[in-house]
Amino acid sequence: MGLTQLDPKTSAFKILVYLTFKDRPMKPLEITKGLGVNGSTVRARLAELKKKGLVESVSDGYVSKVTSYDILMKLTQP
Repeated sequence: MGLTQLDPKTSAFKILVYLTFKDRPMKPLEITKGLGVNGSTVRARLAELKKKGLVESVSDGYVSKVTSYDILMKLTQP
């Protein structure tokens, strides 16, 4: 999975964490408002995350395909 190559300091990782812990489908505008990140940045990062298989597009928005456990393991690995 592409999570191992994702740097925790990037906006892509922040978006993935946000989606993972919200645990519901979210539209790009909701993510933009929630994180205070530029809308075009959110859409571009979502496209990258989708290509890596980390998020999925559903009728109500985007959902994370990783678990909170996956995120925590990523953050605690040396």
